[in-house]
Amino acid sequence: MTYELLKLAHIIGAVLIGGGLIGVWLSDLRSRQSRELVRFSESVRNIAVFYDGVVVPGAIVLLISGTWLIVEFFGGWNFISIPWLAGMVFLFVFEFIEGNTVTRIYFMRLRRLT
Repeated sequence: MTYELLKLAHIIGAVLIGGGLIGVWLSDLRSRQSRELVRFSESVRNIAVFYDGVVVPGAIVLLISGTWLIVEFFGGWNFISIPWLAGMVFLFVFEFIEGNTVTRIYFMRLRRLT
């Protein structure tokens, strides 16, 4: 029962982060196409809403459920011997660092411009 609930939470986190990133991408495309300041600032505000309201909670759910799954069902640090799982952990850590440095700095600069 625990495995199914953790798997469900993990899938929900992945859907949230994926949907949020698509929303950020579409809002970014819209902001690049707009010539009016009002529409540009609205698009930048939508970027912040998607990022802070959907992507970050999805990443937190993904982190918690993934860590719990690894500790409970994959033997803790033994996940390193499972190539696909070690790759997913590496990818998550890389994207977490990149998303909270480069991407956030860029969107915060856009927000200040508006």
